[in-house]
Amino acid sequence: MESKPIKGLILALVFLSLGGLLLHLRIHPVFEDGVLEWEYLIPPAFGLLTVILLPFLFWRKDTADLAYLLAGVSVIFGIIIMSHLSIVNWQGGITIFKVLFTTTLADSLMLLSKFFVARAIFNGYYPERTTLNYKFPQNFRFLFDGWWLLHFIAIGTVYSLGVVLSVRGVI
Repeated sequence: MESKPIKGLILALVFLSLGGLLLHLRIHPVFEDGVLEWEYLIPPAFGLLTVILLPFLFWRKDTADLAYLLAGVSVIFGIIIMSHLSIVNWQGGITIFKVLFTTTLADSLMLLSKFFVARAIFNGYYPERTTLNYKFPQNFRFLFDGWWLLHFIAIGTVYSLGVVLSVRGVI
């Protein structure tokens, strides 16, 4: 892939990350009534990191692997933590309206789009890695869908066990 489409995708990644960062700062302001809210500092720090570090790493082909890996991991953690926030703050019964409009589903879908833009950049640099290889199923090879799905399930399970065990006072 020529560099113009990749540079456009990198710019799209910057805008997605910046939009998510600004949205997060609007929902959870770091300073409230002049007092620094420490628990709200970690997500904007990661958001700022993805606005600056990911485009810098994606700019060069030899660091695109690391950028793609960091983008995927940040998306996994972001979706898991936002889902946890929705579950903890859930009130009343379960309806489609509540799931669509009172949870962090929309935020998670926006965050997931960042992963697919990162994947498009990665595929632009390494088109040979996206061709079918019949010796190994493509979906379960490093840096492809099965790999990400397995890690999402594993990290989500560990996170959920940590929450359950800490609530019960085990850890």
